[in-house]
Amino acid sequence: MELLSKIHAKAKQNGHITFDDYMDMCLYYPNLGYYNNKNISLDPKNSDFITGPEISSLYTESILKFYKDCKKYKKINYVLEFGAGSGEMAYNFLLNAGNDYLPKKYYILEKSNYLKEQQKNKISMLSKKYSSRVEWVNEISHLKDIFLIANEVLDAIPTKRFLKKENKFYEKVIKLKDNKLCFSNLDCNNLLEKKIKNIEKRLKYKIPNDYNFEINMLYENFFSGIFNNINNFVFIIIDYGYHEKEFYHPERSLGTLQYYKNHKKLKEPLNDQGNFDISASVDFSRVKRIINLFDLEILAYTTQEQFLLNTNILENSEGIINPFEKKNILQSLLFPSDMGENFKMMILCDHMNKDFNMGFKDYRHKL
Repeated sequence: MELLSKIHAKAKQNGHITFDDYMDMCLYYPNLGYYNNKNISLDPKNSDFITGPEISSLYTESILKFYKDCKKYKKINYVLEFGAGSGEMAYNFLLNAGNDYLPKKYYILEKSNYLKEQQKNKISMLSKKYSSRVEWVNEISHLKDIFLIANEVLDAIPTKRFLKKENKFYEKVIKLKDNKLCFSNLDCNNLLEKKIKNIEKRLKYKIPNDYNFEINMLYENFFSGIFNNINNFVFIIIDYGYHEKEFYHPERSLGTLQYYKNHKKLKEPLNDQGNFDISASVDFSRVKRIINLFDLEILAYTTQEQFLLNTNILENSEGIINPFEKKNILQSLLFPSDMGENFKMMILCDHMNKDFNMGFKDYRHKL
């Protein structure tokens, strides 16, 4: 109730609260937001959703294989993971890296103090040789020779919501009515309308009426804060999402926002704030345009299935003795109906040796 009262106060102060502000408060408000309170858990036994690193160490072993391949063609001495969850990926990465590939430092940038404590507990289970390599940072500043990992980070960046109705675009906001939160429509300002019109130009068709959609205005801040402070890097972005024509497909009339609790989708996001996850699919075409502004190279855009199959997941899975456990893990990570095609991998860098080769199918042409 305490978080709800703070949301009410913000809505009263401004007459409304934009959805990105609402999402930010619900997820990250100090001590009360979903990711920033004492009850947060990404352990599959207690979590509201499951991530790749939590399903199996095989996932991290594939990331590690790609990291090792990159090191053969590029000077990479450090790793930085954004939003490291329970610390499972960092733990398995360091445990399985081997002496020749151990990074000098494994940095973790984590917004949640509660998850940070869980990560520290997990890392403390490693021997000093490995645990001493981990360092938590609050910002990126003058880093170089680095391998960056953003696994399910972009989907949790607060996004704006929109609606087209009777040939007019509105920003969906939240207002108070009879002391209860409800959705309302606000006329789009000129800047927002221009962004939407540019989307229609690229799509080469008009967004239909009664169509809900999102545009994330905070991607630019996220990426500029990184690219202005690093040099000589490889960056792997892992998230569920689409290229622009899929993201704004006419049949996707409800948008891409999802609300999860106890592994079930919720329909109503205006109750029980701070106790469920909010996420939005990633528009990877938008990410590509931002990357182009920094004159960086996109090495690949592929599916999780393609990436994992080409980084030895099947070979590594031979170590799993229980056939049912092995089947469930591979199905979750590889099958199109699970994470295999829904999750995409975008790999970018500032420059890469021309001899570097990746064997998986590349879908950059769709961006």
